[in-house]
Parts: sequence; C-alpha cells; structure tokens
Amino acid sequence: MKVVIVGNGPAAASAIEAFRRVDKESELIVLSAEKHPTYAPNCMENVIRDDILPQALFYKGGEKFYEEHKVDFRPGKEVERIDNRRKVVIVKGGEEVSYDRCLLAAGAYAFVPPIDGIELSGITTAKTLDEARQIREWVVSGRVKRAVIVGGGPIGIEDAETLHHMGVQVSVVEIFDRVLPKMLDHEMGRLYGETLRKETGISIYTDHQVVAFHGKDWVEAVEIKRRGSDRSFFIETDMVIVSTGVRPRTYLVEGTDIKIHMDKKLGRPIGGILVDEHQRTSDPDVFAAGDIASGIDVWGNHRWIALFPPAQQAGYVAGFNLAGREVKNPGLVDYNAVKTRTVTAGSGGLFEDADDSITVESGNYLIKVFFLEGKVRGYQFVGVPKYPRLNRNNPLLRAFTPKIKTWEEKVLADKGFGLEASGVLFHFFLKLKRTMNEVSKEMVERMLIRALANPSQDVPLLV
Repeated sequence: MKVVIVGNGPAAASAIEAFRRVDKESELIVLSAEKHPTYAPNCMENVIRDDILPQALFYKGGEKFYEEHKVDFRPGKEVERIDNRRKVVIVKGGEEVSYDRCLLAAGAYAFVPPIDGIELSGITTAKTLDEARQIREWVVSGRVKRAVIVGGGPIGIEDAETLHHMGVQVSVVEIFDRVLPKMLDHEMGRLYGETLRKETGISIYTDHQVVAFHGKDWVEAVEIKRRGSDRSFFIETDMVIVSTGVRPRTYLVEGTDIKIHMDKKLGRPIGGILVDEHQRTSDPDVFAAGDIASGIDVWGNHRWIALFPPAQQAGYVAGFNLAGREVKNPGLVDYNAVKTRTVTAGSGGLFEDADDSITVESGNYLIKVFFLEGKVRGYQFVGVPKYPRLNRNNPLLRAFTPKIKTWEEKVLADKGFGLEASGVLFHFFLKLKRTMNEVSKEMVERMLIRALANPSQDVPLLV
C-alpha cells in the first residue's frame, strides 16, 4: 500500500507514529511545503525570544524521526490540490504523486485581510518558523524599535508580550471590544486586557480597526480608527505583525466531491474538510486531521478547532485508520491557554450559548464556569500577577548572577496557571461530564486543580 500525507505538522507527525505501530512495511510519503522537519507550531514566540532548545522546537527528533519511521520525507513540496478520482495529489509545478490512501494534514494558513498598503515590506504574519526567525532578526538587528500587532487573539497577545520583553514599543489593534474575544467573554477579556496594559505598558486599542498601512517601501505607520467613527489616526511603527486568525486549507479539495463543513442555512463554509469519527472524509480513501479538518467534538457536534491538542489527537486516530485498524476519535477537545507570563488566561468548551454562570475567586485567579441547562458548558480563567519572593536555593537561579533586575525575574517567579490546568478542567467537567458540586467547587477555590484529574480523588479529598 502507498500512503501519502499532505502536510508536516502535529497531526501528520502523530499519524506517522500511529501508522507505523500497525503497518511496518507500506510506503509512506510526506509532502511538506516547508523545508523543516516537523516542529512545535505553538512555540513561535519562543523562537522570536530565542529561548527554546532545538530538541524542544523539533519535538519529534528532527530528520531522525523520518528515518526511524521509514518515511519518504519530501520537504519544499507545496501541494496545490488533490484529484481523488485519479487518486493523485498535485504538487506546485505540476508533479503528481499517486496514492492508495491519503491523509490531508496541511493545517491552516494565516488570514491576511486586504488592507491598503499590505504589500509593504516589514508587514508579516508570525505563523511559520521562517517568519518567526525573520521577526527576531529584524528586532535584534536594531531595525525594529516599534511594532503594531493587528489582532488581539492568543498568538497576537503572545507576540506582543514577547516583543515588549525584547524592548520593543508595542501596540495591539483589536476590532472587538476586548482582547482574546474567542477565548474570553466581555468581563474576563476586559480584565485580562486591562491588567496586561497596566503591567507592561503595551498600548491596546480595542474596538478599533486598521484603515491602511503607510510607508514608501517599508511600513512606517498604521492608520486606525474606532469602529463607527470617521476619524482616523496614525501609529508610527517599524514592523507590523498581522494576527487576524487562520483559515483551513480547504482549497486542496476544490473541484472534488469531498465535502466541506458548511452552514446549510447560509450556504457558506464554516470550517474545514468534513470528517467522521475515524477522521475519514466523504471519500473512504482520503482522511483529514488537524487544522484543515472539522471533526467531531466531545458533544458529538462537528466543529473546526484549530489547536495543537486536538490536532495531535486526530492525527493518531487518522494514522491507525490509514493502516486499517478501526479506531474512533473519542471527541475533539478545545481547551487553550495563552502563554503569557505577565497575566495568564485560558478557557475550554463554549460560553456564547450559556444560560447561567458562576464565578470563583481564588487568590489572584478568577475562574468562571458556564452552564447550559444545568450542565457545565465551558470555563474561563484569568490570573493577575502575583510575584512571590525568589527561592535562592533553586538550582536554576544559581546559574544566574546574584542580582536579577530584569524581566527574567518575573518570568522565573511566575508559578503559572496555563495549559495543563486548562486541560484538567476540560477533562473533568466536559469530557468526563462531571457536575459542579460543592466538593469540586471547593477544590477549584483551593486551586487543587490536579486532584480533579483523578476521579477517585474528587469526592474524598476534602471530606
């Protein structure tokens, strides 16, 4: 059997591992538009700061990963489309690669709105490794002293804090009335944004939109205006990072009978390539996983969730099924957290359709749990800064000079409440479908989040 995987991100890497656990001999080809081995796409702000080791960035082991799993890895091969009737994928330039089974795991691309001046140099997205490295080069060379981030979602906020810590004067422009609008509701989003602004001095323009970019060859200013206003003003800048969301690469199946996630009433796409619980598309020999696909979530609904954990999960499921072992996806998860150290935030599940909520305040954390018809629908948390004294006996600190006066002190002192805690909350309340009773509420209040991960401990722990 000949299997072709289009894409080289988390979903593809997980699929390779699962496939080889079942099938040791079939031909396995990976076509990647990028020239790098698979890397952690959620660590681009670490690349900009240059505080991530190669073994962590290339978390599957680099080139050795493909050798160990007997993969014909073909970097720099951008796939333009698939012809599932002829069972070939078509690479840019005209090359065709045939397959018996195919996995589409090409992810999503950064959406860049058609704003006047978008073609100027110095305007970039920060989604790929090459883009992150380019941003770092501009900053450390001294070319960039001021930056504007267009979009206040997780990636935009992480990049803003990163650049701020590198000494860049940063402004964030967000069209919604708060930052992290898809992660946090109005109350929590405003709390997060206000705290970030206060602690860092980052300028945050919510309820504003970009009118145009200005400059000769290189961007020099961003023209913005408040929504609903006719008066605009300018922010001088040396660089712009456009962080206005991503779109699934559904163009790969244009002209085929492979179905896309559509809003049936409006007749427009609302997600990626539609897959079943086996990650199989409407073509039984074509699978899809990761940011390119709309899979089935823990509630049994089709949703497009462009996050690292569900991409890995879906990739494993797809890999097993590609190899002929019938495995069902137990339901995609959508917990997330921003990797900012000044102020933390995270969420999981849904909150737009909730009919009730409770707020738990514990120390410097605010946790909000949302309900629909009495059942937990989602949660959010925001953690404002609280700087404990550094433990000078910590072996990590001994490697530093005795007097730490820079921002690293805050980073090292931050205990964090991020992705791990968000995942525990998601699995306890949403995947395990447990209720918010007095015991679990008290555990949240005491910040005993890890105990929730063990169902046998959730009742007797506080008796």
